[in-house]
Amino acid sequence: MRTCTMTVWAAVIVAVTSAAGPLRADPIAEQIRKAREAALNSSVVVSYYVERDDGVRADIRMLGTVVGPDNLVMFTSAAISSQFALSQFHDFKLIVTKGDDIQTYAAEYLGKDDLAQVAFLRVTDPKAPKLPPLEFQTGVTLEIGDPVLSFTSLGEPDGYARVIHLSRVGARIDQPVTLWLTAEGLGAPGTPVVTLDGKAMGIVGFTRLNRGTNARPNWSLGEVIWPAERFMERLKNPPKGGSLVKRPWIGVQTVTPVTKDLAEYYKLGDRRGVVIGQIVEGGPAEKAGIKAEDLILALDGKDLKGTEGQLVENFTNNLRERKIGDTVAMEIWRAGKTETLKVTLVQEPKSAAEAERYKNTQVGLGVREMVTMDRLQRELPASESGVVVSFLDPAGWARDGGLQAGDIVKKVQDQDVKTLADFRRVFDAEIKKKPKEIVLFVLRGKKDTQLVRIETHWDAAEKPKADTPGAPKPDAGGDKKPVEKKSDAGAPPRAEKAPK
Repeated sequence: MRTCTMTVWAAVIVAVTSAAGPLRADPIAEQIRKAREAALNSSVVVSYYVERDDGVRADIRMLGTVVGPDNLVMFTSAAISSQFALSQFHDFKLIVTKGDDIQTYAAEYLGKDDLAQVAFLRVTDPKAPKLPPLEFQTGVTLEIGDPVLSFTSLGEPDGYARVIHLSRVGARIDQPVTLWLTAEGLGAPGTPVVTLDGKAMGIVGFTRLNRGTNARPNWSLGEVIWPAERFMERLKNPPKGGSLVKRPWIGVQTVTPVTKDLAEYYKLGDRRGVVIGQIVEGGPAEKAGIKAEDLILALDGKDLKGTEGQLVENFTNNLRERKIGDTVAMEIWRAGKTETLKVTLVQEPKSAAEAERYKNTQVGLGVREMVTMDRLQRELPASESGVVVSFLDPAGWARDGGLQAGDIVKKVQDQDVKTLADFRRVFDAEIKKKPKEIVLFVLRGKKDTQLVRIETHWDAAEKPKADTPGAPKPDAGGDKKPVEKKSDAGAPPRAEKAPK
């Protein structure tokens, strides 16, 4: 009976104590709260919309961080998709939240650096308050099991309330650069990663992970802690004018690792390196005398290191970290002996995202200028010309005629179109004539030449439908007003590819 009475009293004491508060303070929780406040003082929401090729407007919201004076804001470069031209991104704004108060300010997009995985904007609204920048620290080393914080947010109805992600370091990757993986999920891409003592030591980034073998790779994107060393230079020198930060380029399209079997065959001992595949015609490598099937063993006297699965990443990362105009001494192995060739790095060529574009909504066709990568991917000569089909309306005349995305248009109505300016001039002139069909000569794939007949329906296009009296006539060359399509507020964009 006495034992039963004591048990009851113990239960009552525990219940009363629990109702009043915890038996003891949680020091980890207090650290989390302090670290959270330090980071969130500089946390903002970046807002803009993308006008897609089909005219649909997609609204984007994501977390950004104030990182410099005059309200310089950094966010993930994956948000500025290379699938779209810069001209398709509009109305950049900064959303500042403080409790229930939500204020929006106009901003200017400055540009991005895909290798550093960061993009920038600066607030231009004179009414915007000066926001405190978050100071990132380099040289912070994490150990297995260390706890870190990262962040996501809820949507506009909940005032973009921030959500903490507490995770612990689960693994370390040292090649080609030091990165950390966590056992639990991290927050939104580009959000700060903060230690419990309040040090902002990086951001949430991505890297390619080979979850297979060297012989049978299984590449996938993995979330990692992207250290501040990887983007600190860009914080000091942010891009301007919406530019894409350019990296050094060697002019080699394909590179493969020197395998153990290959090293044994060539009697290289413990040395490793990369095998050069396709050489870009007229590029720095070709000018320096490098040839396909050369083995590169060292850069500036330092042997290439790493496992077989890391050698290519290490090689490309080493070059991309250098400056345009640098000269690199490359030790190559060819025909049973080594020699050193000096390669001067140049600026990487224009990307598809930077290419100029033309769109005709009536025909349902969009094209862009051809860039170097188009020729390399199809193994075409440097002299190849034309324009690349970048958009087709699913219900448009061009698709109905058999045109395919990626086709290279060589001729319009038997007239050569070597450049985008040629295409615009010839195509617009043909549209004014309202022909019964528009004939295109295209290159499909590497060598397949096709004739595409686009049947036109001018009368049907110009006459209002019976159920929509007074409908306006379409503009033959004009773009439609974008249709608004909102994305989930606060949802981070998906990354396309992790920069090499």
